[in-house]
Amino acid sequence: MARAPRNRVNTPGKIDRDEIGTLALTFLVGVAAAGLPFLIAFARVLGVGLRTKARGGTGVVVVFGKRLVADRPDPDYRARLETAAWVAAGSGGRILILGGRTGGARITEARAGEQILRKLRGGAGLSIMLEQTSHDTLTNLRNARKLMAESEPSEPLTLVSNRYHLARVGQMATSLGLSYRLCAAEDVATALRPSSLHRWLFEGFYVAWFATGKAWARLTRNRRMVARVT
Repeated sequence: MARAPRNRVNTPGKIDRDEIGTLALTFLVGVAAAGLPFLIAFARVLGVGLRTKARGGTGVVVVFGKRLVADRPDPDYRARLETAAWVAAGSGGRILILGGRTGGARITEARAGEQILRKLRGGAGLSIMLEQTSHDTLTNLRNARKLMAESEPSEPLTLVSNRYHLARVGQMATSLGLSYRLCAAEDVATALRPSSLHRWLFEGFYVAWFATGKAWARLTRNRRMVARVT
């Protein structure tokens, strides 16, 4: 099951006992089923990633942060930002950038993203909000849900990320009860470049992990775990 916020302060890169337990369970189920859960999850990642369109949306445009390289967005993160700017230009110009400080970065992912957006053509006309405390996709979405409930409670969200990431984004957004549509940050040819293969594979594992953890939480009626993913 993917990372989630706790009542105490979260340390980026650390996993807690629930995550360790569901991680082990995911491996056990995968081995017992001869890898079938991982194959199904990988197929879902490919299916969602390849069929999602890179087109305009409605409501607030949400951009998922990504670990910075020398305090700057890498090409995948830049693609998310550029697509978000284009989408937002046709949907009211409102963008929410998600992501706290990760790795050894001196600034947050959200702040670095804002700096890039301000430099893009038309960026000056955007209304940009920042969420700067989350460190993973699930907490990205949980914090986005909270912020939108406070400021734009009736607005749907357009969730922008790279194609390999979209299945997990949709899986978690649905679990959290969000009203959303997905938007791909890059074209299919770029998404399928050989250097990105490992990202698609990892995403398949993360999707399987989240599904296993959520199912286990409900089966065991673990209210704490269920609350983290709904």
